[in-house]
Amino acid sequence: MYSFQNDALNFIMNGRVTVRGLSQLGLIPKGQCVIPNRFYEGGWGRWLPMPNITLLPYFSVAIASGFNWEETVALMERRVKENTFINLDDNGVDRRNHEDDEVQSLYEREAEIKRKLQANGFLYPKSILDVIDLYVALGLAFKTEDQQGKWCLDMIIRPLRNIDEVLIN
Repeated sequence: MYSFQNDALNFIMNGRVTVRGLSQLGLIPKGQCVIPNRFYEGGWGRWLPMPNITLLPYFSVAIASGFNWEETVALMERRVKENTFINLDDNGVDRRNHEDDEVQSLYEREAEIKRKLQANGFLYPKSILDVIDLYVALGLAFKTEDQQGKWCLDMIIRPLRNIDEVLIN
């Protein structure tokens, strides 16, 4: 976008650019998702659990499509894969003896993310509702009302805080 367009968007949206706002302005083609361009630079790819990362495009599409809360949850539930949610409750089993290196690396990554989330008072997601709740709790998304007064969600594109400002422990 040109600088004038950026300035105009910031003025119209009170300095905050969101998926719903861009969609209402007709700037997101139907069926497309928008992910904040500072998503990885801001550390979100490093500290966001894998279920949140893999479901983020569907979350964005639901918002851009103008879905309310229930419709967003339903879309994400239809898109979830069997292996989206990782069971980190090992119950004393040494997973290293049973998994290949790639699965073990993923398990270790998610275990570290779970530890960091818990140290900051957040829960590791075990369901679609947990995924959405974590987006909101971390400040990536927020709840709002649509024109009909139904609860819906929106996702921040800009300004996006660094996740290290949210997860400080």
